[in-house]
Amino acid sequence: MILSNPCFRQQTFVLNISAPFIAQFFSAQLKEILPYTDIVIGNESEAEAYATANGLPDAKDLSAIAKSIALLPKANSQRGRIVVFTQGAKETVLVTADQPDAKIFPVNALEDDQIVDTNGAGDAFAGGFLGAIVAGKDLEASVLAGHALARACVQQVGPQYPWPKVNIL
Repeated sequence: MILSNPCFRQQTFVLNISAPFIAQFFSAQLKEILPYTDIVIGNESEAEAYATANGLPDAKDLSAIAKSIALLPKANSQRGRIVVFTQGAKETVLVTADQPDAKIFPVNALEDDQIVDTNGAGDAFAGGFLGAIVAGKDLEASVLAGHALARACVQQVGPQYPWPKVNIL
């Protein structure tokens, strides 16, 4: 596998679970790549699917699911794993291997009449979170950047952002 090449271990590898069926039907493949994964992003249904596919005791406990993933063995032990689970308008759960107690980030929820289309909200969150990480922001600021982009996205038709662009960092 290409990821076992030592030069790839120096790079940050991010996995967005993307859909519950990935965890349900491709759990063997997930188990293969998780040792190389530095950041795992998903939503509550993807986390529940992962928990069910892997026999975790409570498929509804996002903090415990995130902790179990964060503490899985890692090929690059120099960098701990970060796991982030979103829940739409509910809080976001973040767990790191270095500090496995979950950090909970409330979402500044919109009114129902402000939500136009939720397509792309998870990807918008991931983009904002990772963009902030790359910009050198801490985890809290990165989650808030993810929230800001997801919030902007759901107020548009389709996965896009309002124009003119707004700087969220």
